[in-house]
Amino acid sequence: MFKSEANSSLKTGSTVSAGPQEKMMEKVLSGLEVEALLKLGSEHLFLLFTQSRLILAHRAKLGRGSVPLYSLFGKMAEGFKKTREKDGSLQRMAAMEPDSILKLHRDNFSVEYPRVVSVQVEPTGRRTRITLITSDKKYELYASAIAVEGVREDLKSFLGNRVEYRTTG
Repeated sequence: MFKSEANSSLKTGSTVSAGPQEKMMEKVLSGLEVEALLKLGSEHLFLLFTQSRLILAHRAKLGRGSVPLYSLFGKMAEGFKKTREKDGSLQRMAAMEPDSILKLHRDNFSVEYPRVVSVQVEPTGRRTRITLITSDKKYELYASAIAVEGVREDLKSFLGNRVEYRTTG
């Protein structure tokens, strides 16, 4: 079952049992749209979850550091404002095989769950900060509170006690 992209999160509702064929049958189980702040603007990414890893996939750069980008299916992006519209990109991305997602953009990458040291989720006003710490890097991402809530159970399921939800106040 997919959630509305207006909430910028999704959940496929299907799981695959672990076993020797798990890698062959790996697929995106849930995800959300996140924003990474850059020195000159921001970058919109998809944070996707599979059975064995998370994937950070690029959507578009916004701000002074922007360059013309190609969309998921090779068509030229029509402008910066178009990237903020809810166009079903998250659902289309979720329908793809994880290895195909990684090939869409040279900077897309995955992190195997054992390499995730911690994830801190903290409300910061109108959006939620997600601090992802891996064995070799720290990522600070932002998403809507609704989107983060939509993947809460998956985060806990995939990462267990390495996920911490903080509250303000």
